[in-house]
Amino acid sequence: MKTYKGTFHVEWAHCDAAGIVFYPHFYTLFDQATERLFSANGMSYPELKRDFDAPGMPLLETGAKYQNASKLGDTLTLETWVDEWAGKTFVVKHRLTHADGRIALEGFERRVWITHDPERPAGFRAVEVPDAVKSRFAD
Repeated sequence: MKTYKGTFHVEWAHCDAAGIVFYPHFYTLFDQATERLFSANGMSYPELKRDFDAPGMPLLETGAKYQNASKLGDTLTLETWVDEWAGKTFVVKHRLTHADGRIALEGFERRVWITHDPERPAGFRAVEVPDAVKSRFAD
């Protein structure tokens, strides 16, 4: 399975008054990492729309387990991968690790694959994730 790897530098703007990362920043990071993972596999948002008529990958569920606090000045290693393909949905996992190897947190996003559908009130419908998408993540 292909993995996106990056780094996250904890800055003042990410922290609460105690100097610890305020948790919503991790959810922004998860979203960015998912976008970078798909882009690295030739599926940026414009490419998803052009090639698969997929205007996005909406979230159905998210979560995180915090294990070791992330503080001002820390540099964390981020790993992101698709952990599960399940019909119309898929699970993206995220792991942030401190420089000394301690896990800062592990998180996930369950997303749904959609296409345009003018016959529906929202203008979209959920469909099976195309095999052509899944195959881009195979090693």
